[in-house]
Amino acid sequence: MVELVGKPARGLVAASLMLALVVAACGSAASTSNASGANGANGGNGAGSTGGTLTSGLAANLDTLDSYQFSWQFSASSSSATAADSGSFGTSGTVVNKPTKSYKINDAGMLQIIVIGSQGWTSVDNGSTWTVDTTYSTDSSSLTSMLPTAYYGSDFDTNAGNFTVAGEETKNGVDCIHYKGNSSLGALGAVAGVAATFQSDLWVAKNGSYPVSGFYGWSASSGGESGTWGYSFDVTHVNDAAANAITAPANAVAIPT
Repeated sequence: MVELVGKPARGLVAASLMLALVVAACGSAASTSNASGANGANGGNGAGSTGGTLTSGLAANLDTLDSYQFSWQFSASSSSATAADSGSFGTSGTVVNKPTKSYKINDAGMLQIIVIGSQGWTSVDNGSTWTVDTTYSTDSSSLTSMLPTAYYGSDFDTNAGNFTVAGEETKNGVDCIHYKGNSSLGALGAVAGVAATFQSDLWVAKNGSYPVSGFYGWSASSGGESGTWGYSFDVTHVNDAAANAITAPANAVAIPT
């Protein structure tokens, strides 16, 4: 279970962050049908090269990589001076697909997880001690819900037809196609008394057509206060075997029976 980092957001930002979470969970009822990315592709789930719309299902291409690191977060910030008006929560980690499916995840700084094949371990003291934990395995929903793919679909797949190519750029060291969401998606952020400006960007690898980075959120103002909120993710260290090595913890203990 993901926890808030620091003090939870209040006021405008708290309402905004809640709205962002609802949108992420439910997707857009107003979105158009997902397009096929006809203007150029790399493989079955390809990204359009120029002028095309976004192809849905690209997050599945992360499974074709040997390994990668990731981070994602929901965050909200406010023009208010108090720290209590800002908050974020998120997860980072490493995924190894080959040769043995493995994960190393830091869940909001509260829980650390290592999974290698069918064996899992957890730590609640930032890796000082580890406990053998059968809750997590490479195919458990408890684990996959922490990956960026768990939230990517509700923002980007659901609204794929509303994203068009903005150009070609390098992002996180990867040659990418840059997509931008159109302004019609901003209607999702409309709440009483809040003027919201929508922003969404997505970078997809030209070679392999996997998501590399993205942001989906709003900036808003109400009663003289302004704030921003949204979901962002990054994929880095693609196929970097040395950086992405995952090993079993040496100080693990079994759960008492």
